[in-house]
Amino acid sequence: MSPTYREATINSIEAVATVSGSAGGGRDESGKPYFYTNTPVSIGYWFDNEGLPSSDWDTHFTAELWIDGKLIGKKQDLVGSGPQTYTFFAHKFTEPGTYTVEVRGKNTQSMTVTIKNPAEAPPEPKRAAH
Repeated sequence: MSPTYREATINSIEAVATVSGSAGGGRDESGKPYFYTNTPVSIGYWFDNEGLPSSDWDTHFTAELWIDGKLIGKKQDLVGSGPQTYTFFAHKFTEPGTYTVEVRGKNTQSMTVTIKNPAEAPPEPKRAAH
């Protein structure tokens, strides 16, 4: 049987730093997350399995990543176990700013992502000459 392709029904999206620890970003004074330039950000999303079992190797669900109205990437995934499947796009933002991020399939889920330049590292202490 040849594969079939369906647009995914996107249930929810989120953004998380792909790197562990605080190297990927932080939270501002109000608790909203931000990420640093040139650091991989995972744009994760849950899509509806539409009742298909994880043993279905023929049906692929498609989704697209759009940032500020521009198509950035496309994916196709098989379903996992349970009623929905989690997967993600990885993206590096090269400029600081606020971006509208969308994952599109049968529907669109969007969010705002804030990107900042990493804080300057504190200068190395000068060593006394001997």
